[in-house]
Amino acid sequence: MSGRPMVDCQHIAIGEINNEQRLLILNYLINTKGVKPRDLGVTHDYISKVRRGAARVGDGLLCSMLKLLTIEELQALLRGWVPEKRATLSDALRVIITAREDPSFREQFLALLSRYLGDYVQSLGKTWHVTQDDVEAYVKAMRLKGVKEKTLRDRLYYIQRALSELDWVLSPEGIRDYLAEVLEEDGHNVARHISASLKSLLKNVLQPKDPGLFGILYNSFKVIKSRPSNRARLPTIEELRQILQGIESIEAKTYFIILAETGLRPGEPFLVTMDDVDLEHGMLRIGKVTETKRAFVAFLRPETLEFIKGQYLPRRERFLGSIENAWRATPWMNDEAIARAKSKFLPFDQSRLRREIKEAAKQVLNRDFELYELRKFFATWMISQGVPESIVNTLQGRAPPTEYRVLIEHYWSPRHEELRQWYLKHAPCLLC
Repeated sequence: MSGRPMVDCQHIAIGEINNEQRLLILNYLINTKGVKPRDLGVTHDYISKVRRGAARVGDGLLCSMLKLLTIEELQALLRGWVPEKRATLSDALRVIITAREDPSFREQFLALLSRYLGDYVQSLGKTWHVTQDDVEAYVKAMRLKGVKEKTLRDRLYYIQRALSELDWVLSPEGIRDYLAEVLEEDGHNVARHISASLKSLLKNVLQPKDPGLFGILYNSFKVIKSRPSNRARLPTIEELRQILQGIESIEAKTYFIILAETGLRPGEPFLVTMDDVDLEHGMLRIGKVTETKRAFVAFLRPETLEFIKGQYLPRRERFLGSIENAWRATPWMNDEAIARAKSKFLPFDQSRLRREIKEAAKQVLNRDFELYELRKFFATWMISQGVPESIVNTLQGRAPPTEYRVLIEHYWSPRHEELRQWYLKHAPCLLC
């Protein structure tokens, strides 16, 4: 036998190896490697039945055969495809328990974790899930400092506005993207108030609780005092397609396509629930209304709809099936929060999706990339295609109140159809 390590049946998803492939392995072992039935723990009669199709190659026999193959031989027999068994959350829990109790195992485990999942682990340590209790703690801290009630009310207004826009999750990438959006749409005065208020929240609530995370978030952005003068060139449609190809996960691809092809604000796709998705009309109902922003509908191209139905929705279902137990073990995820997360069209971690997109974009553009650029790209593209500015403003949620009432009070109206026709004729397409 070869001196190389043999295949371990425990590491292979044997259920994915069909009977034809099992027979191929059996014939290879007998005809090429000279394996005898007794080497496999079965009789000559049983092997004869299997080879003439009178009996199947069972899992027990398959495991016995795999023990006599190297991984290279198995790959060759299966034409390069080896169905590796995926670990379950129970497996992960056992590993964590062992790591806590065994220092030697813990050292090796953390080394592997740092090597293969270092970026993901670090991103978890850069996120603050803000709660209503944190806001109340901020109010108490400010009153103890003797801050005037009007000043406190103003700060609370901007803090709660930002938290609502960011879905109560603060991360370096999320804050920077959000401030870029505010700066572009609301001007530097509003952006200055919001950035200063977030700094105040971090300093008075997070710093005493978690100085390390406080330092990461507090230093990730500056109080905005003026509009930056140097603006990067917007990416072209060809560059966006290259970025799409470089994005790793299906969910990050979906998020990227939606932003580029609809011009939504970076946080808006995460507000959409599955009840807001109309696959028949290719429409997303955002359901977001603030004093200055009314993003109520977005349309999807047919190519994007096919991608969502064929690739994204199956991926979403698999993710939800595997993540619920982990959510239940998370302190800030109660039953209500879990139900809300499961109802979302994009139930994935925003920070991870943002990071995947930015890493792929940097490879193509050779510079740092802000997600808000996709909103500006969409507006610029549509105007260049001859779409009236009023249509672009409506599609991007900058419509007047009368327009808002027409679209929000009717599930589907002639106005919806008119907007969709403008969209389908002129919107950018990343999958074309």
